[in-house]
Amino acid sequence: MTHPRLIGVDWGTTACRAYLVGDGGRVLARAAGPGILGVKDQAFAEALRAITADWMRGGRLPVLLSGMVGSRQGWVEAPYLACPAGADEIAAALVRLDDPSLGPVALVPGLTVDHGDMPDVMRGEETQVIGALAPGAPHALFVLPGTHSKWVEVADGRIAGFRTFMTGEVYGALEAHTILGRLMRDAAAPDAAAFARGVAEGAAQESGGALLHRLFAARTYGLFDRLPATGLADYLSGLLIGAEIAEATRGAEAPVTILASPALAERYLAAFAALGRAARPGPPTAPPSASTAWRWRRGWRETSSDCLKTALRASSRPSARSDVPPASEGAL
Repeated sequence: MTHPRLIGVDWGTTACRAYLVGDGGRVLARAAGPGILGVKDQAFAEALRAITADWMRGGRLPVLLSGMVGSRQGWVEAPYLACPAGADEIAAALVRLDDPSLGPVALVPGLTVDHGDMPDVMRGEETQVIGALAPGAPHALFVLPGTHSKWVEVADGRIAGFRTFMTGEVYGALEAHTILGRLMRDAAAPDAAAFARGVAEGAAQESGGALLHRLFAARTYGLFDRLPATGLADYLSGLLIGAEIAEATRGAEAPVTILASPALAERYLAAFAALGRAARPGPPTAPPSASTAWRWRRGWRETSSDCLKTALRASSRPSARSDVPPASEGAL
């Protein structure tokens, strides 16, 4: 019989997803709660107790929190850790919380990287990347699509850097709040041809200014019946995703792995196929180690990279992205 050993929590802006982890990193149960914006008066300890109450009846368990709960708007700010960073550095930077009503609690820090004079940040995605890393992987490129897509480069088992693309949020704003959405009509099924056309045209734009011009085609193609009204949303989606992929993969040699819900992963796989480029979906879960799961239960003094990987692999299901509202995933 598998016994509970720890609790992993992906706590984002709009949702909280918790996982009860047993021997060997096996997920024994799942629970959900409000995102950090739904927690009133900073009552995060109370919210966590409510989510995990049934799991704590047999004794307090170590809890690992990742995502926006460690941001300035969350429970306690876990300072950003500069890249390059791997499991060892992240484990050493865990922020411990003391609450007598809970077991040992730790927050995973977010990561930061500078692009010239522009800082970039992420929280939560680093846990998914670490959980999905194949042992000994020398070099890899991950994309985590969503409201803010993250493209994460891994070198020698460490996160070397990443870039954020506001693809999902820009799509949502253009579709709902600009004239581009006026001619769009709901479709019974996705328009694969319109999407592929958008992907190709988006990838062909040579500058941000050119993309701003091409965006207006999402209106004029409808005005002149070059696309049906039911295909305009898919065209706009493809246009933005195509531009994102072209920019993010420019000069990249590492294989691309997509970490996303099945629907969103399929969307990006279709975009890669339309461009004649290779990509693969990431694992729904990554195989953890029973021995390191046990070390979590024995206390924070033994925190190590293996220990951290176990918890992250067990609790960081790519389909559980908590910073992406379902409506945004489906529309993108």
